Amino acid sequence: MAKLYRRAELAQIALDAYLHAEGAARRWGDAAPPCDVVDLMTDLLLLAKDRGHDPCSVITKVEQHLKSKSGERC
Repeated sequence: MAKLYRRAELAQIALDAYLHAEGAARRWGDAAPPCDVVDLMTDLLLLAKDRGHDPCSVITKVEQHLKSKSGERC
């Protein structure tokens, strides 16, 4: 469980950097509003597409990783 917590911490750092670069401030204190997470994930998928990767394949792999690491299913 500690490893999952560390990964979530790293994701928070990435989200904070994204919001800072975008000029947005965190709106909900310590909680990340879903729209900010969706914006970051969308931009990452656009980056993947720009680099020659299929965004839908990336999403499929993400779903597989989420299930294997946390048991969550989409």
